[in-house]
Amino acid sequence: MVTCSDDLTIKVWETDSLHAQSGDGFAPWKHLCTISGYHDRTIFSVHWSRDGVIASGAADDAVRLFVENDDGQLDGPMYKLLSKKEKAHEMDVNSIQWSPTEKPLLASASDDGTIKIWQCASTS
Repeated sequence: MVTCSDDLTIKVWETDSLHAQSGDGFAPWKHLCTISGYHDRTIFSVHWSRDGVIASGAADDAVRLFVENDDGQLDGPMYKLLSKKEKAHEMDVNSIQWSPTEKPLLASASDDGTIKIWQCASTS
């Protein structure tokens, strides 16, 4: 699971699905890593693609893409910036969503009253 916050961070979490299946249906979530320093205003929306790319949209009018960084992971996953689009919109980016059927397509919605569809060159 991936979450975002007005503290300018994106957090990646995991749970033990075997525990959830065998017990009461609930398993505790474990914090894996924090992505920070990429947005300078509240992050309103994040979405994880089927290919493992995390997209974020924030009040800084920007859209960012992150991928897992496989270089020397000691304490769990780390993520690096894959791509950024400064001024993706004229105002806050309130929602970001990968297409469920078309892999390279990403939608963003903004306070500027627009929805933009982005075709990503590569998501891996």
